[in-house]
Amino acid sequence: MNDRRLYFAVIIPILLVVISALPVPLVVNAAKYAEVGREMLMNHDWINLTIGGDAYDQKPPLLFWIAAVTFKLFGLSVPAYKLAVLLFSSIGVYSTYRLGKLFYGKETGLLAAFFWASSLGFQHFNNDIHTDTILADFVVFSVWQFSAYLKTHKWKNFLLGAVGVGLSMLAKGPVGVVIPGAAIGGSLLIKRQWKEIFNYRWLIALVIVLIMILPAMAGLLNQFGLEGIKFYFWTNNVGRVTGSYHGSSTDYSFYLHTSLYVLLPWTIFMVYGFAQEIRSLIRMRKNKPDYFEVVNILAVVVYVGILSVAKQQNPHYLLSAVPFLYIITAKWTVRLFESDQKPKTRNTLSVINKVVATVGPLALLVLPIVVFPEKRFWFWGVYILLYAGIVLLVVKKNSLPRQVVMLTFTITIMLFTVNVNMLPNMMKFHTSIEAAQIFNEKAPEGATLNIYNKKARLWNLLLYSKSPGTYIIEKEDLEKFLPNPGAWIYTNDTGYAEMQELGLDMVVVKIFTEHKQLTSQSSRFLNPKTRNSRFLTMYLVELK
Repeated sequence: MNDRRLYFAVIIPILLVVISALPVPLVVNAAKYAEVGREMLMNHDWINLTIGGDAYDQKPPLLFWIAAVTFKLFGLSVPAYKLAVLLFSSIGVYSTYRLGKLFYGKETGLLAAFFWASSLGFQHFNNDIHTDTILADFVVFSVWQFSAYLKTHKWKNFLLGAVGVGLSMLAKGPVGVVIPGAAIGGSLLIKRQWKEIFNYRWLIALVIVLIMILPAMAGLLNQFGLEGIKFYFWTNNVGRVTGSYHGSSTDYSFYLHTSLYVLLPWTIFMVYGFAQEIRSLIRMRKNKPDYFEVVNILAVVVYVGILSVAKQQNPHYLLSAVPFLYIITAKWTVRLFESDQKPKTRNTLSVINKVVATVGPLALLVLPIVVFPEKRFWFWGVYILLYAGIVLLVVKKNSLPRQVVMLTFTITIMLFTVNVNMLPNMMKFHTSIEAAQIFNEKAPEGATLNIYNKKARLWNLLLYSKSPGTYIIEKEDLEKFLPNPGAWIYTNDTGYAEMQELGLDMVVVKIFTEHKQLTSQSSRFLNPKTRNSRFLTMYLVELK
C-alpha cells in the first residue's frame, strides 16, 4: 500500500472529534452510570452499588470503578471521565490491531484498528458512555490473547485471555463470555482440536474468572440475596433475550440496518468484506479447515444472531461485535486494493465512497442552517476546511490511503457538527441540567435535589447537582419521603399536580415550559416551525 504518509493527515481530524465531544454533558443512561460511580465514591463503598440512594443491580461495577477513581483524582469532571474511558478503549483498539495482525498481517491489523477507532460507533459511545463501551474492549482483548495462545501455547497469553473474560464479565455480566466462547470454542470445534477443547487449562480459566467477579457477586448478595445472583447470571441476560424481563421487539433485522450507520464511514467496505467472507466460508469444505480462520466470523455471526432474536434491542449492544467485523472488512479491503484483479470492483467501491463523502456533508448542512442556525464563524471555517479536503481527495486517484483519509474527513464533519452544533442546542431543552445548575447556585447547605415521577427520571439531574437526593417513583413513595423541609424536587405536570393535591408547603423555583428529552426527538421538534408543539412542562420545587 503506497502513500502511507497520508495517514498522518487523519490525526488532527480524529483529535478534533475527541476534543469537541469532551464538553458535551452526559445524559440518560450515560449519566446514570457516572452517578453510580459518584455515589460509590460518596459512600466509600466500592462493592454495594446505589443510584439515588437506592440499591442498584442492573450492571456490574467495572465502569463505575472507573468513574469513581476518575472523580477521586480530578473531582466531578465529565471530560476527565470521558478521557479515562477512552484510555481503556485504546486497549480495544490495540487488541483489534494485534488480532488482525495475528491472522492476516500488519497492514490488515492497522487498518482494522483505524476503522474501529475512527468509526461513528466508537466515537459516539466513547462520548455517550455505556457499559458496552468497556465490554467491547475486553472482549476483543480476550479473543486476541486466546488466539495467540492457540498459536504459541504460551501460558502468558492464556492467563491474560482468562483475565480479559473476567473483566468483560465485570463490565456487563455473563454476556462477556459469549463472544470469546463462540469465537474460540467454535473455531476449535470446526477444526476438531479435541485436545485443546478438553485441556485442563480451561478449568484454571474458570477459576480465574470466578475470582475476578467476586466483588460483583458480593455486592449483589449483600443487597439482594440469592435473587441478586440469579439476576446477574440469568434474569438480566436471558430475560432480555426472551422478553421476560425487558423488551418486546420483533425486528429481526434491527442490527442489520443499525450496522449500516454504526459502522460509518466504512460501511461500503464492510458490506463488500462481509460478502467476501461469507463466500469464502461457503467454499470452506473444499479447503482444509486448519488453514481457514473462523474466529472473527464466528464472533460476529453468533453474537449478532443472539442479539437479533432478543426482545430488547439497542444500537450499543452491537459494539462488541464491531472490532471483529472490522478485521474481516480490513482483510478483504487490503486484498482488493493490493491485487491487480477486480478493477471494476475497486472502481465501484471508490465511486460509492466518493458519493458518500461529498453528498453526506452537504445533506448534513440542514442541521447548522435550518434546524439550529449556526452563527459562529470558526464553526464554518472548520466545516469548509474539512470539506475542501474531501473535494481535493475526490478528484485524486482511487488509492486506498486516499479513500481512508477522505472518509475520515467525512465522519469528522459529521461528528464535529453533532458535538458542536446539534447536541449543545438540544441540551438547552433538556432542562434537568439547567435545574441542577439552579439548585447548585441557590439551594442552602443540607438541601438535596430529588426526582419525582417516572417521566422526570433524568439521571443527569443527580449527576450535576452538588447534593444528589433520591428518585421518588409513585405518590405513595412521596408520602413516605415527607415531611422533608428544604428538599428540592424536579418533576413533571403529573407530579406537580399530585404535590398540590397533598397540600404541600412549597415554592416553585422555576417552571420549564420548553422541555424536551434529548433521546426522544422527532421531525416536528427538529423543524423550528413546529418545535413548540413538542415541548413538555417541568417544575423545580423547594419544600418549605
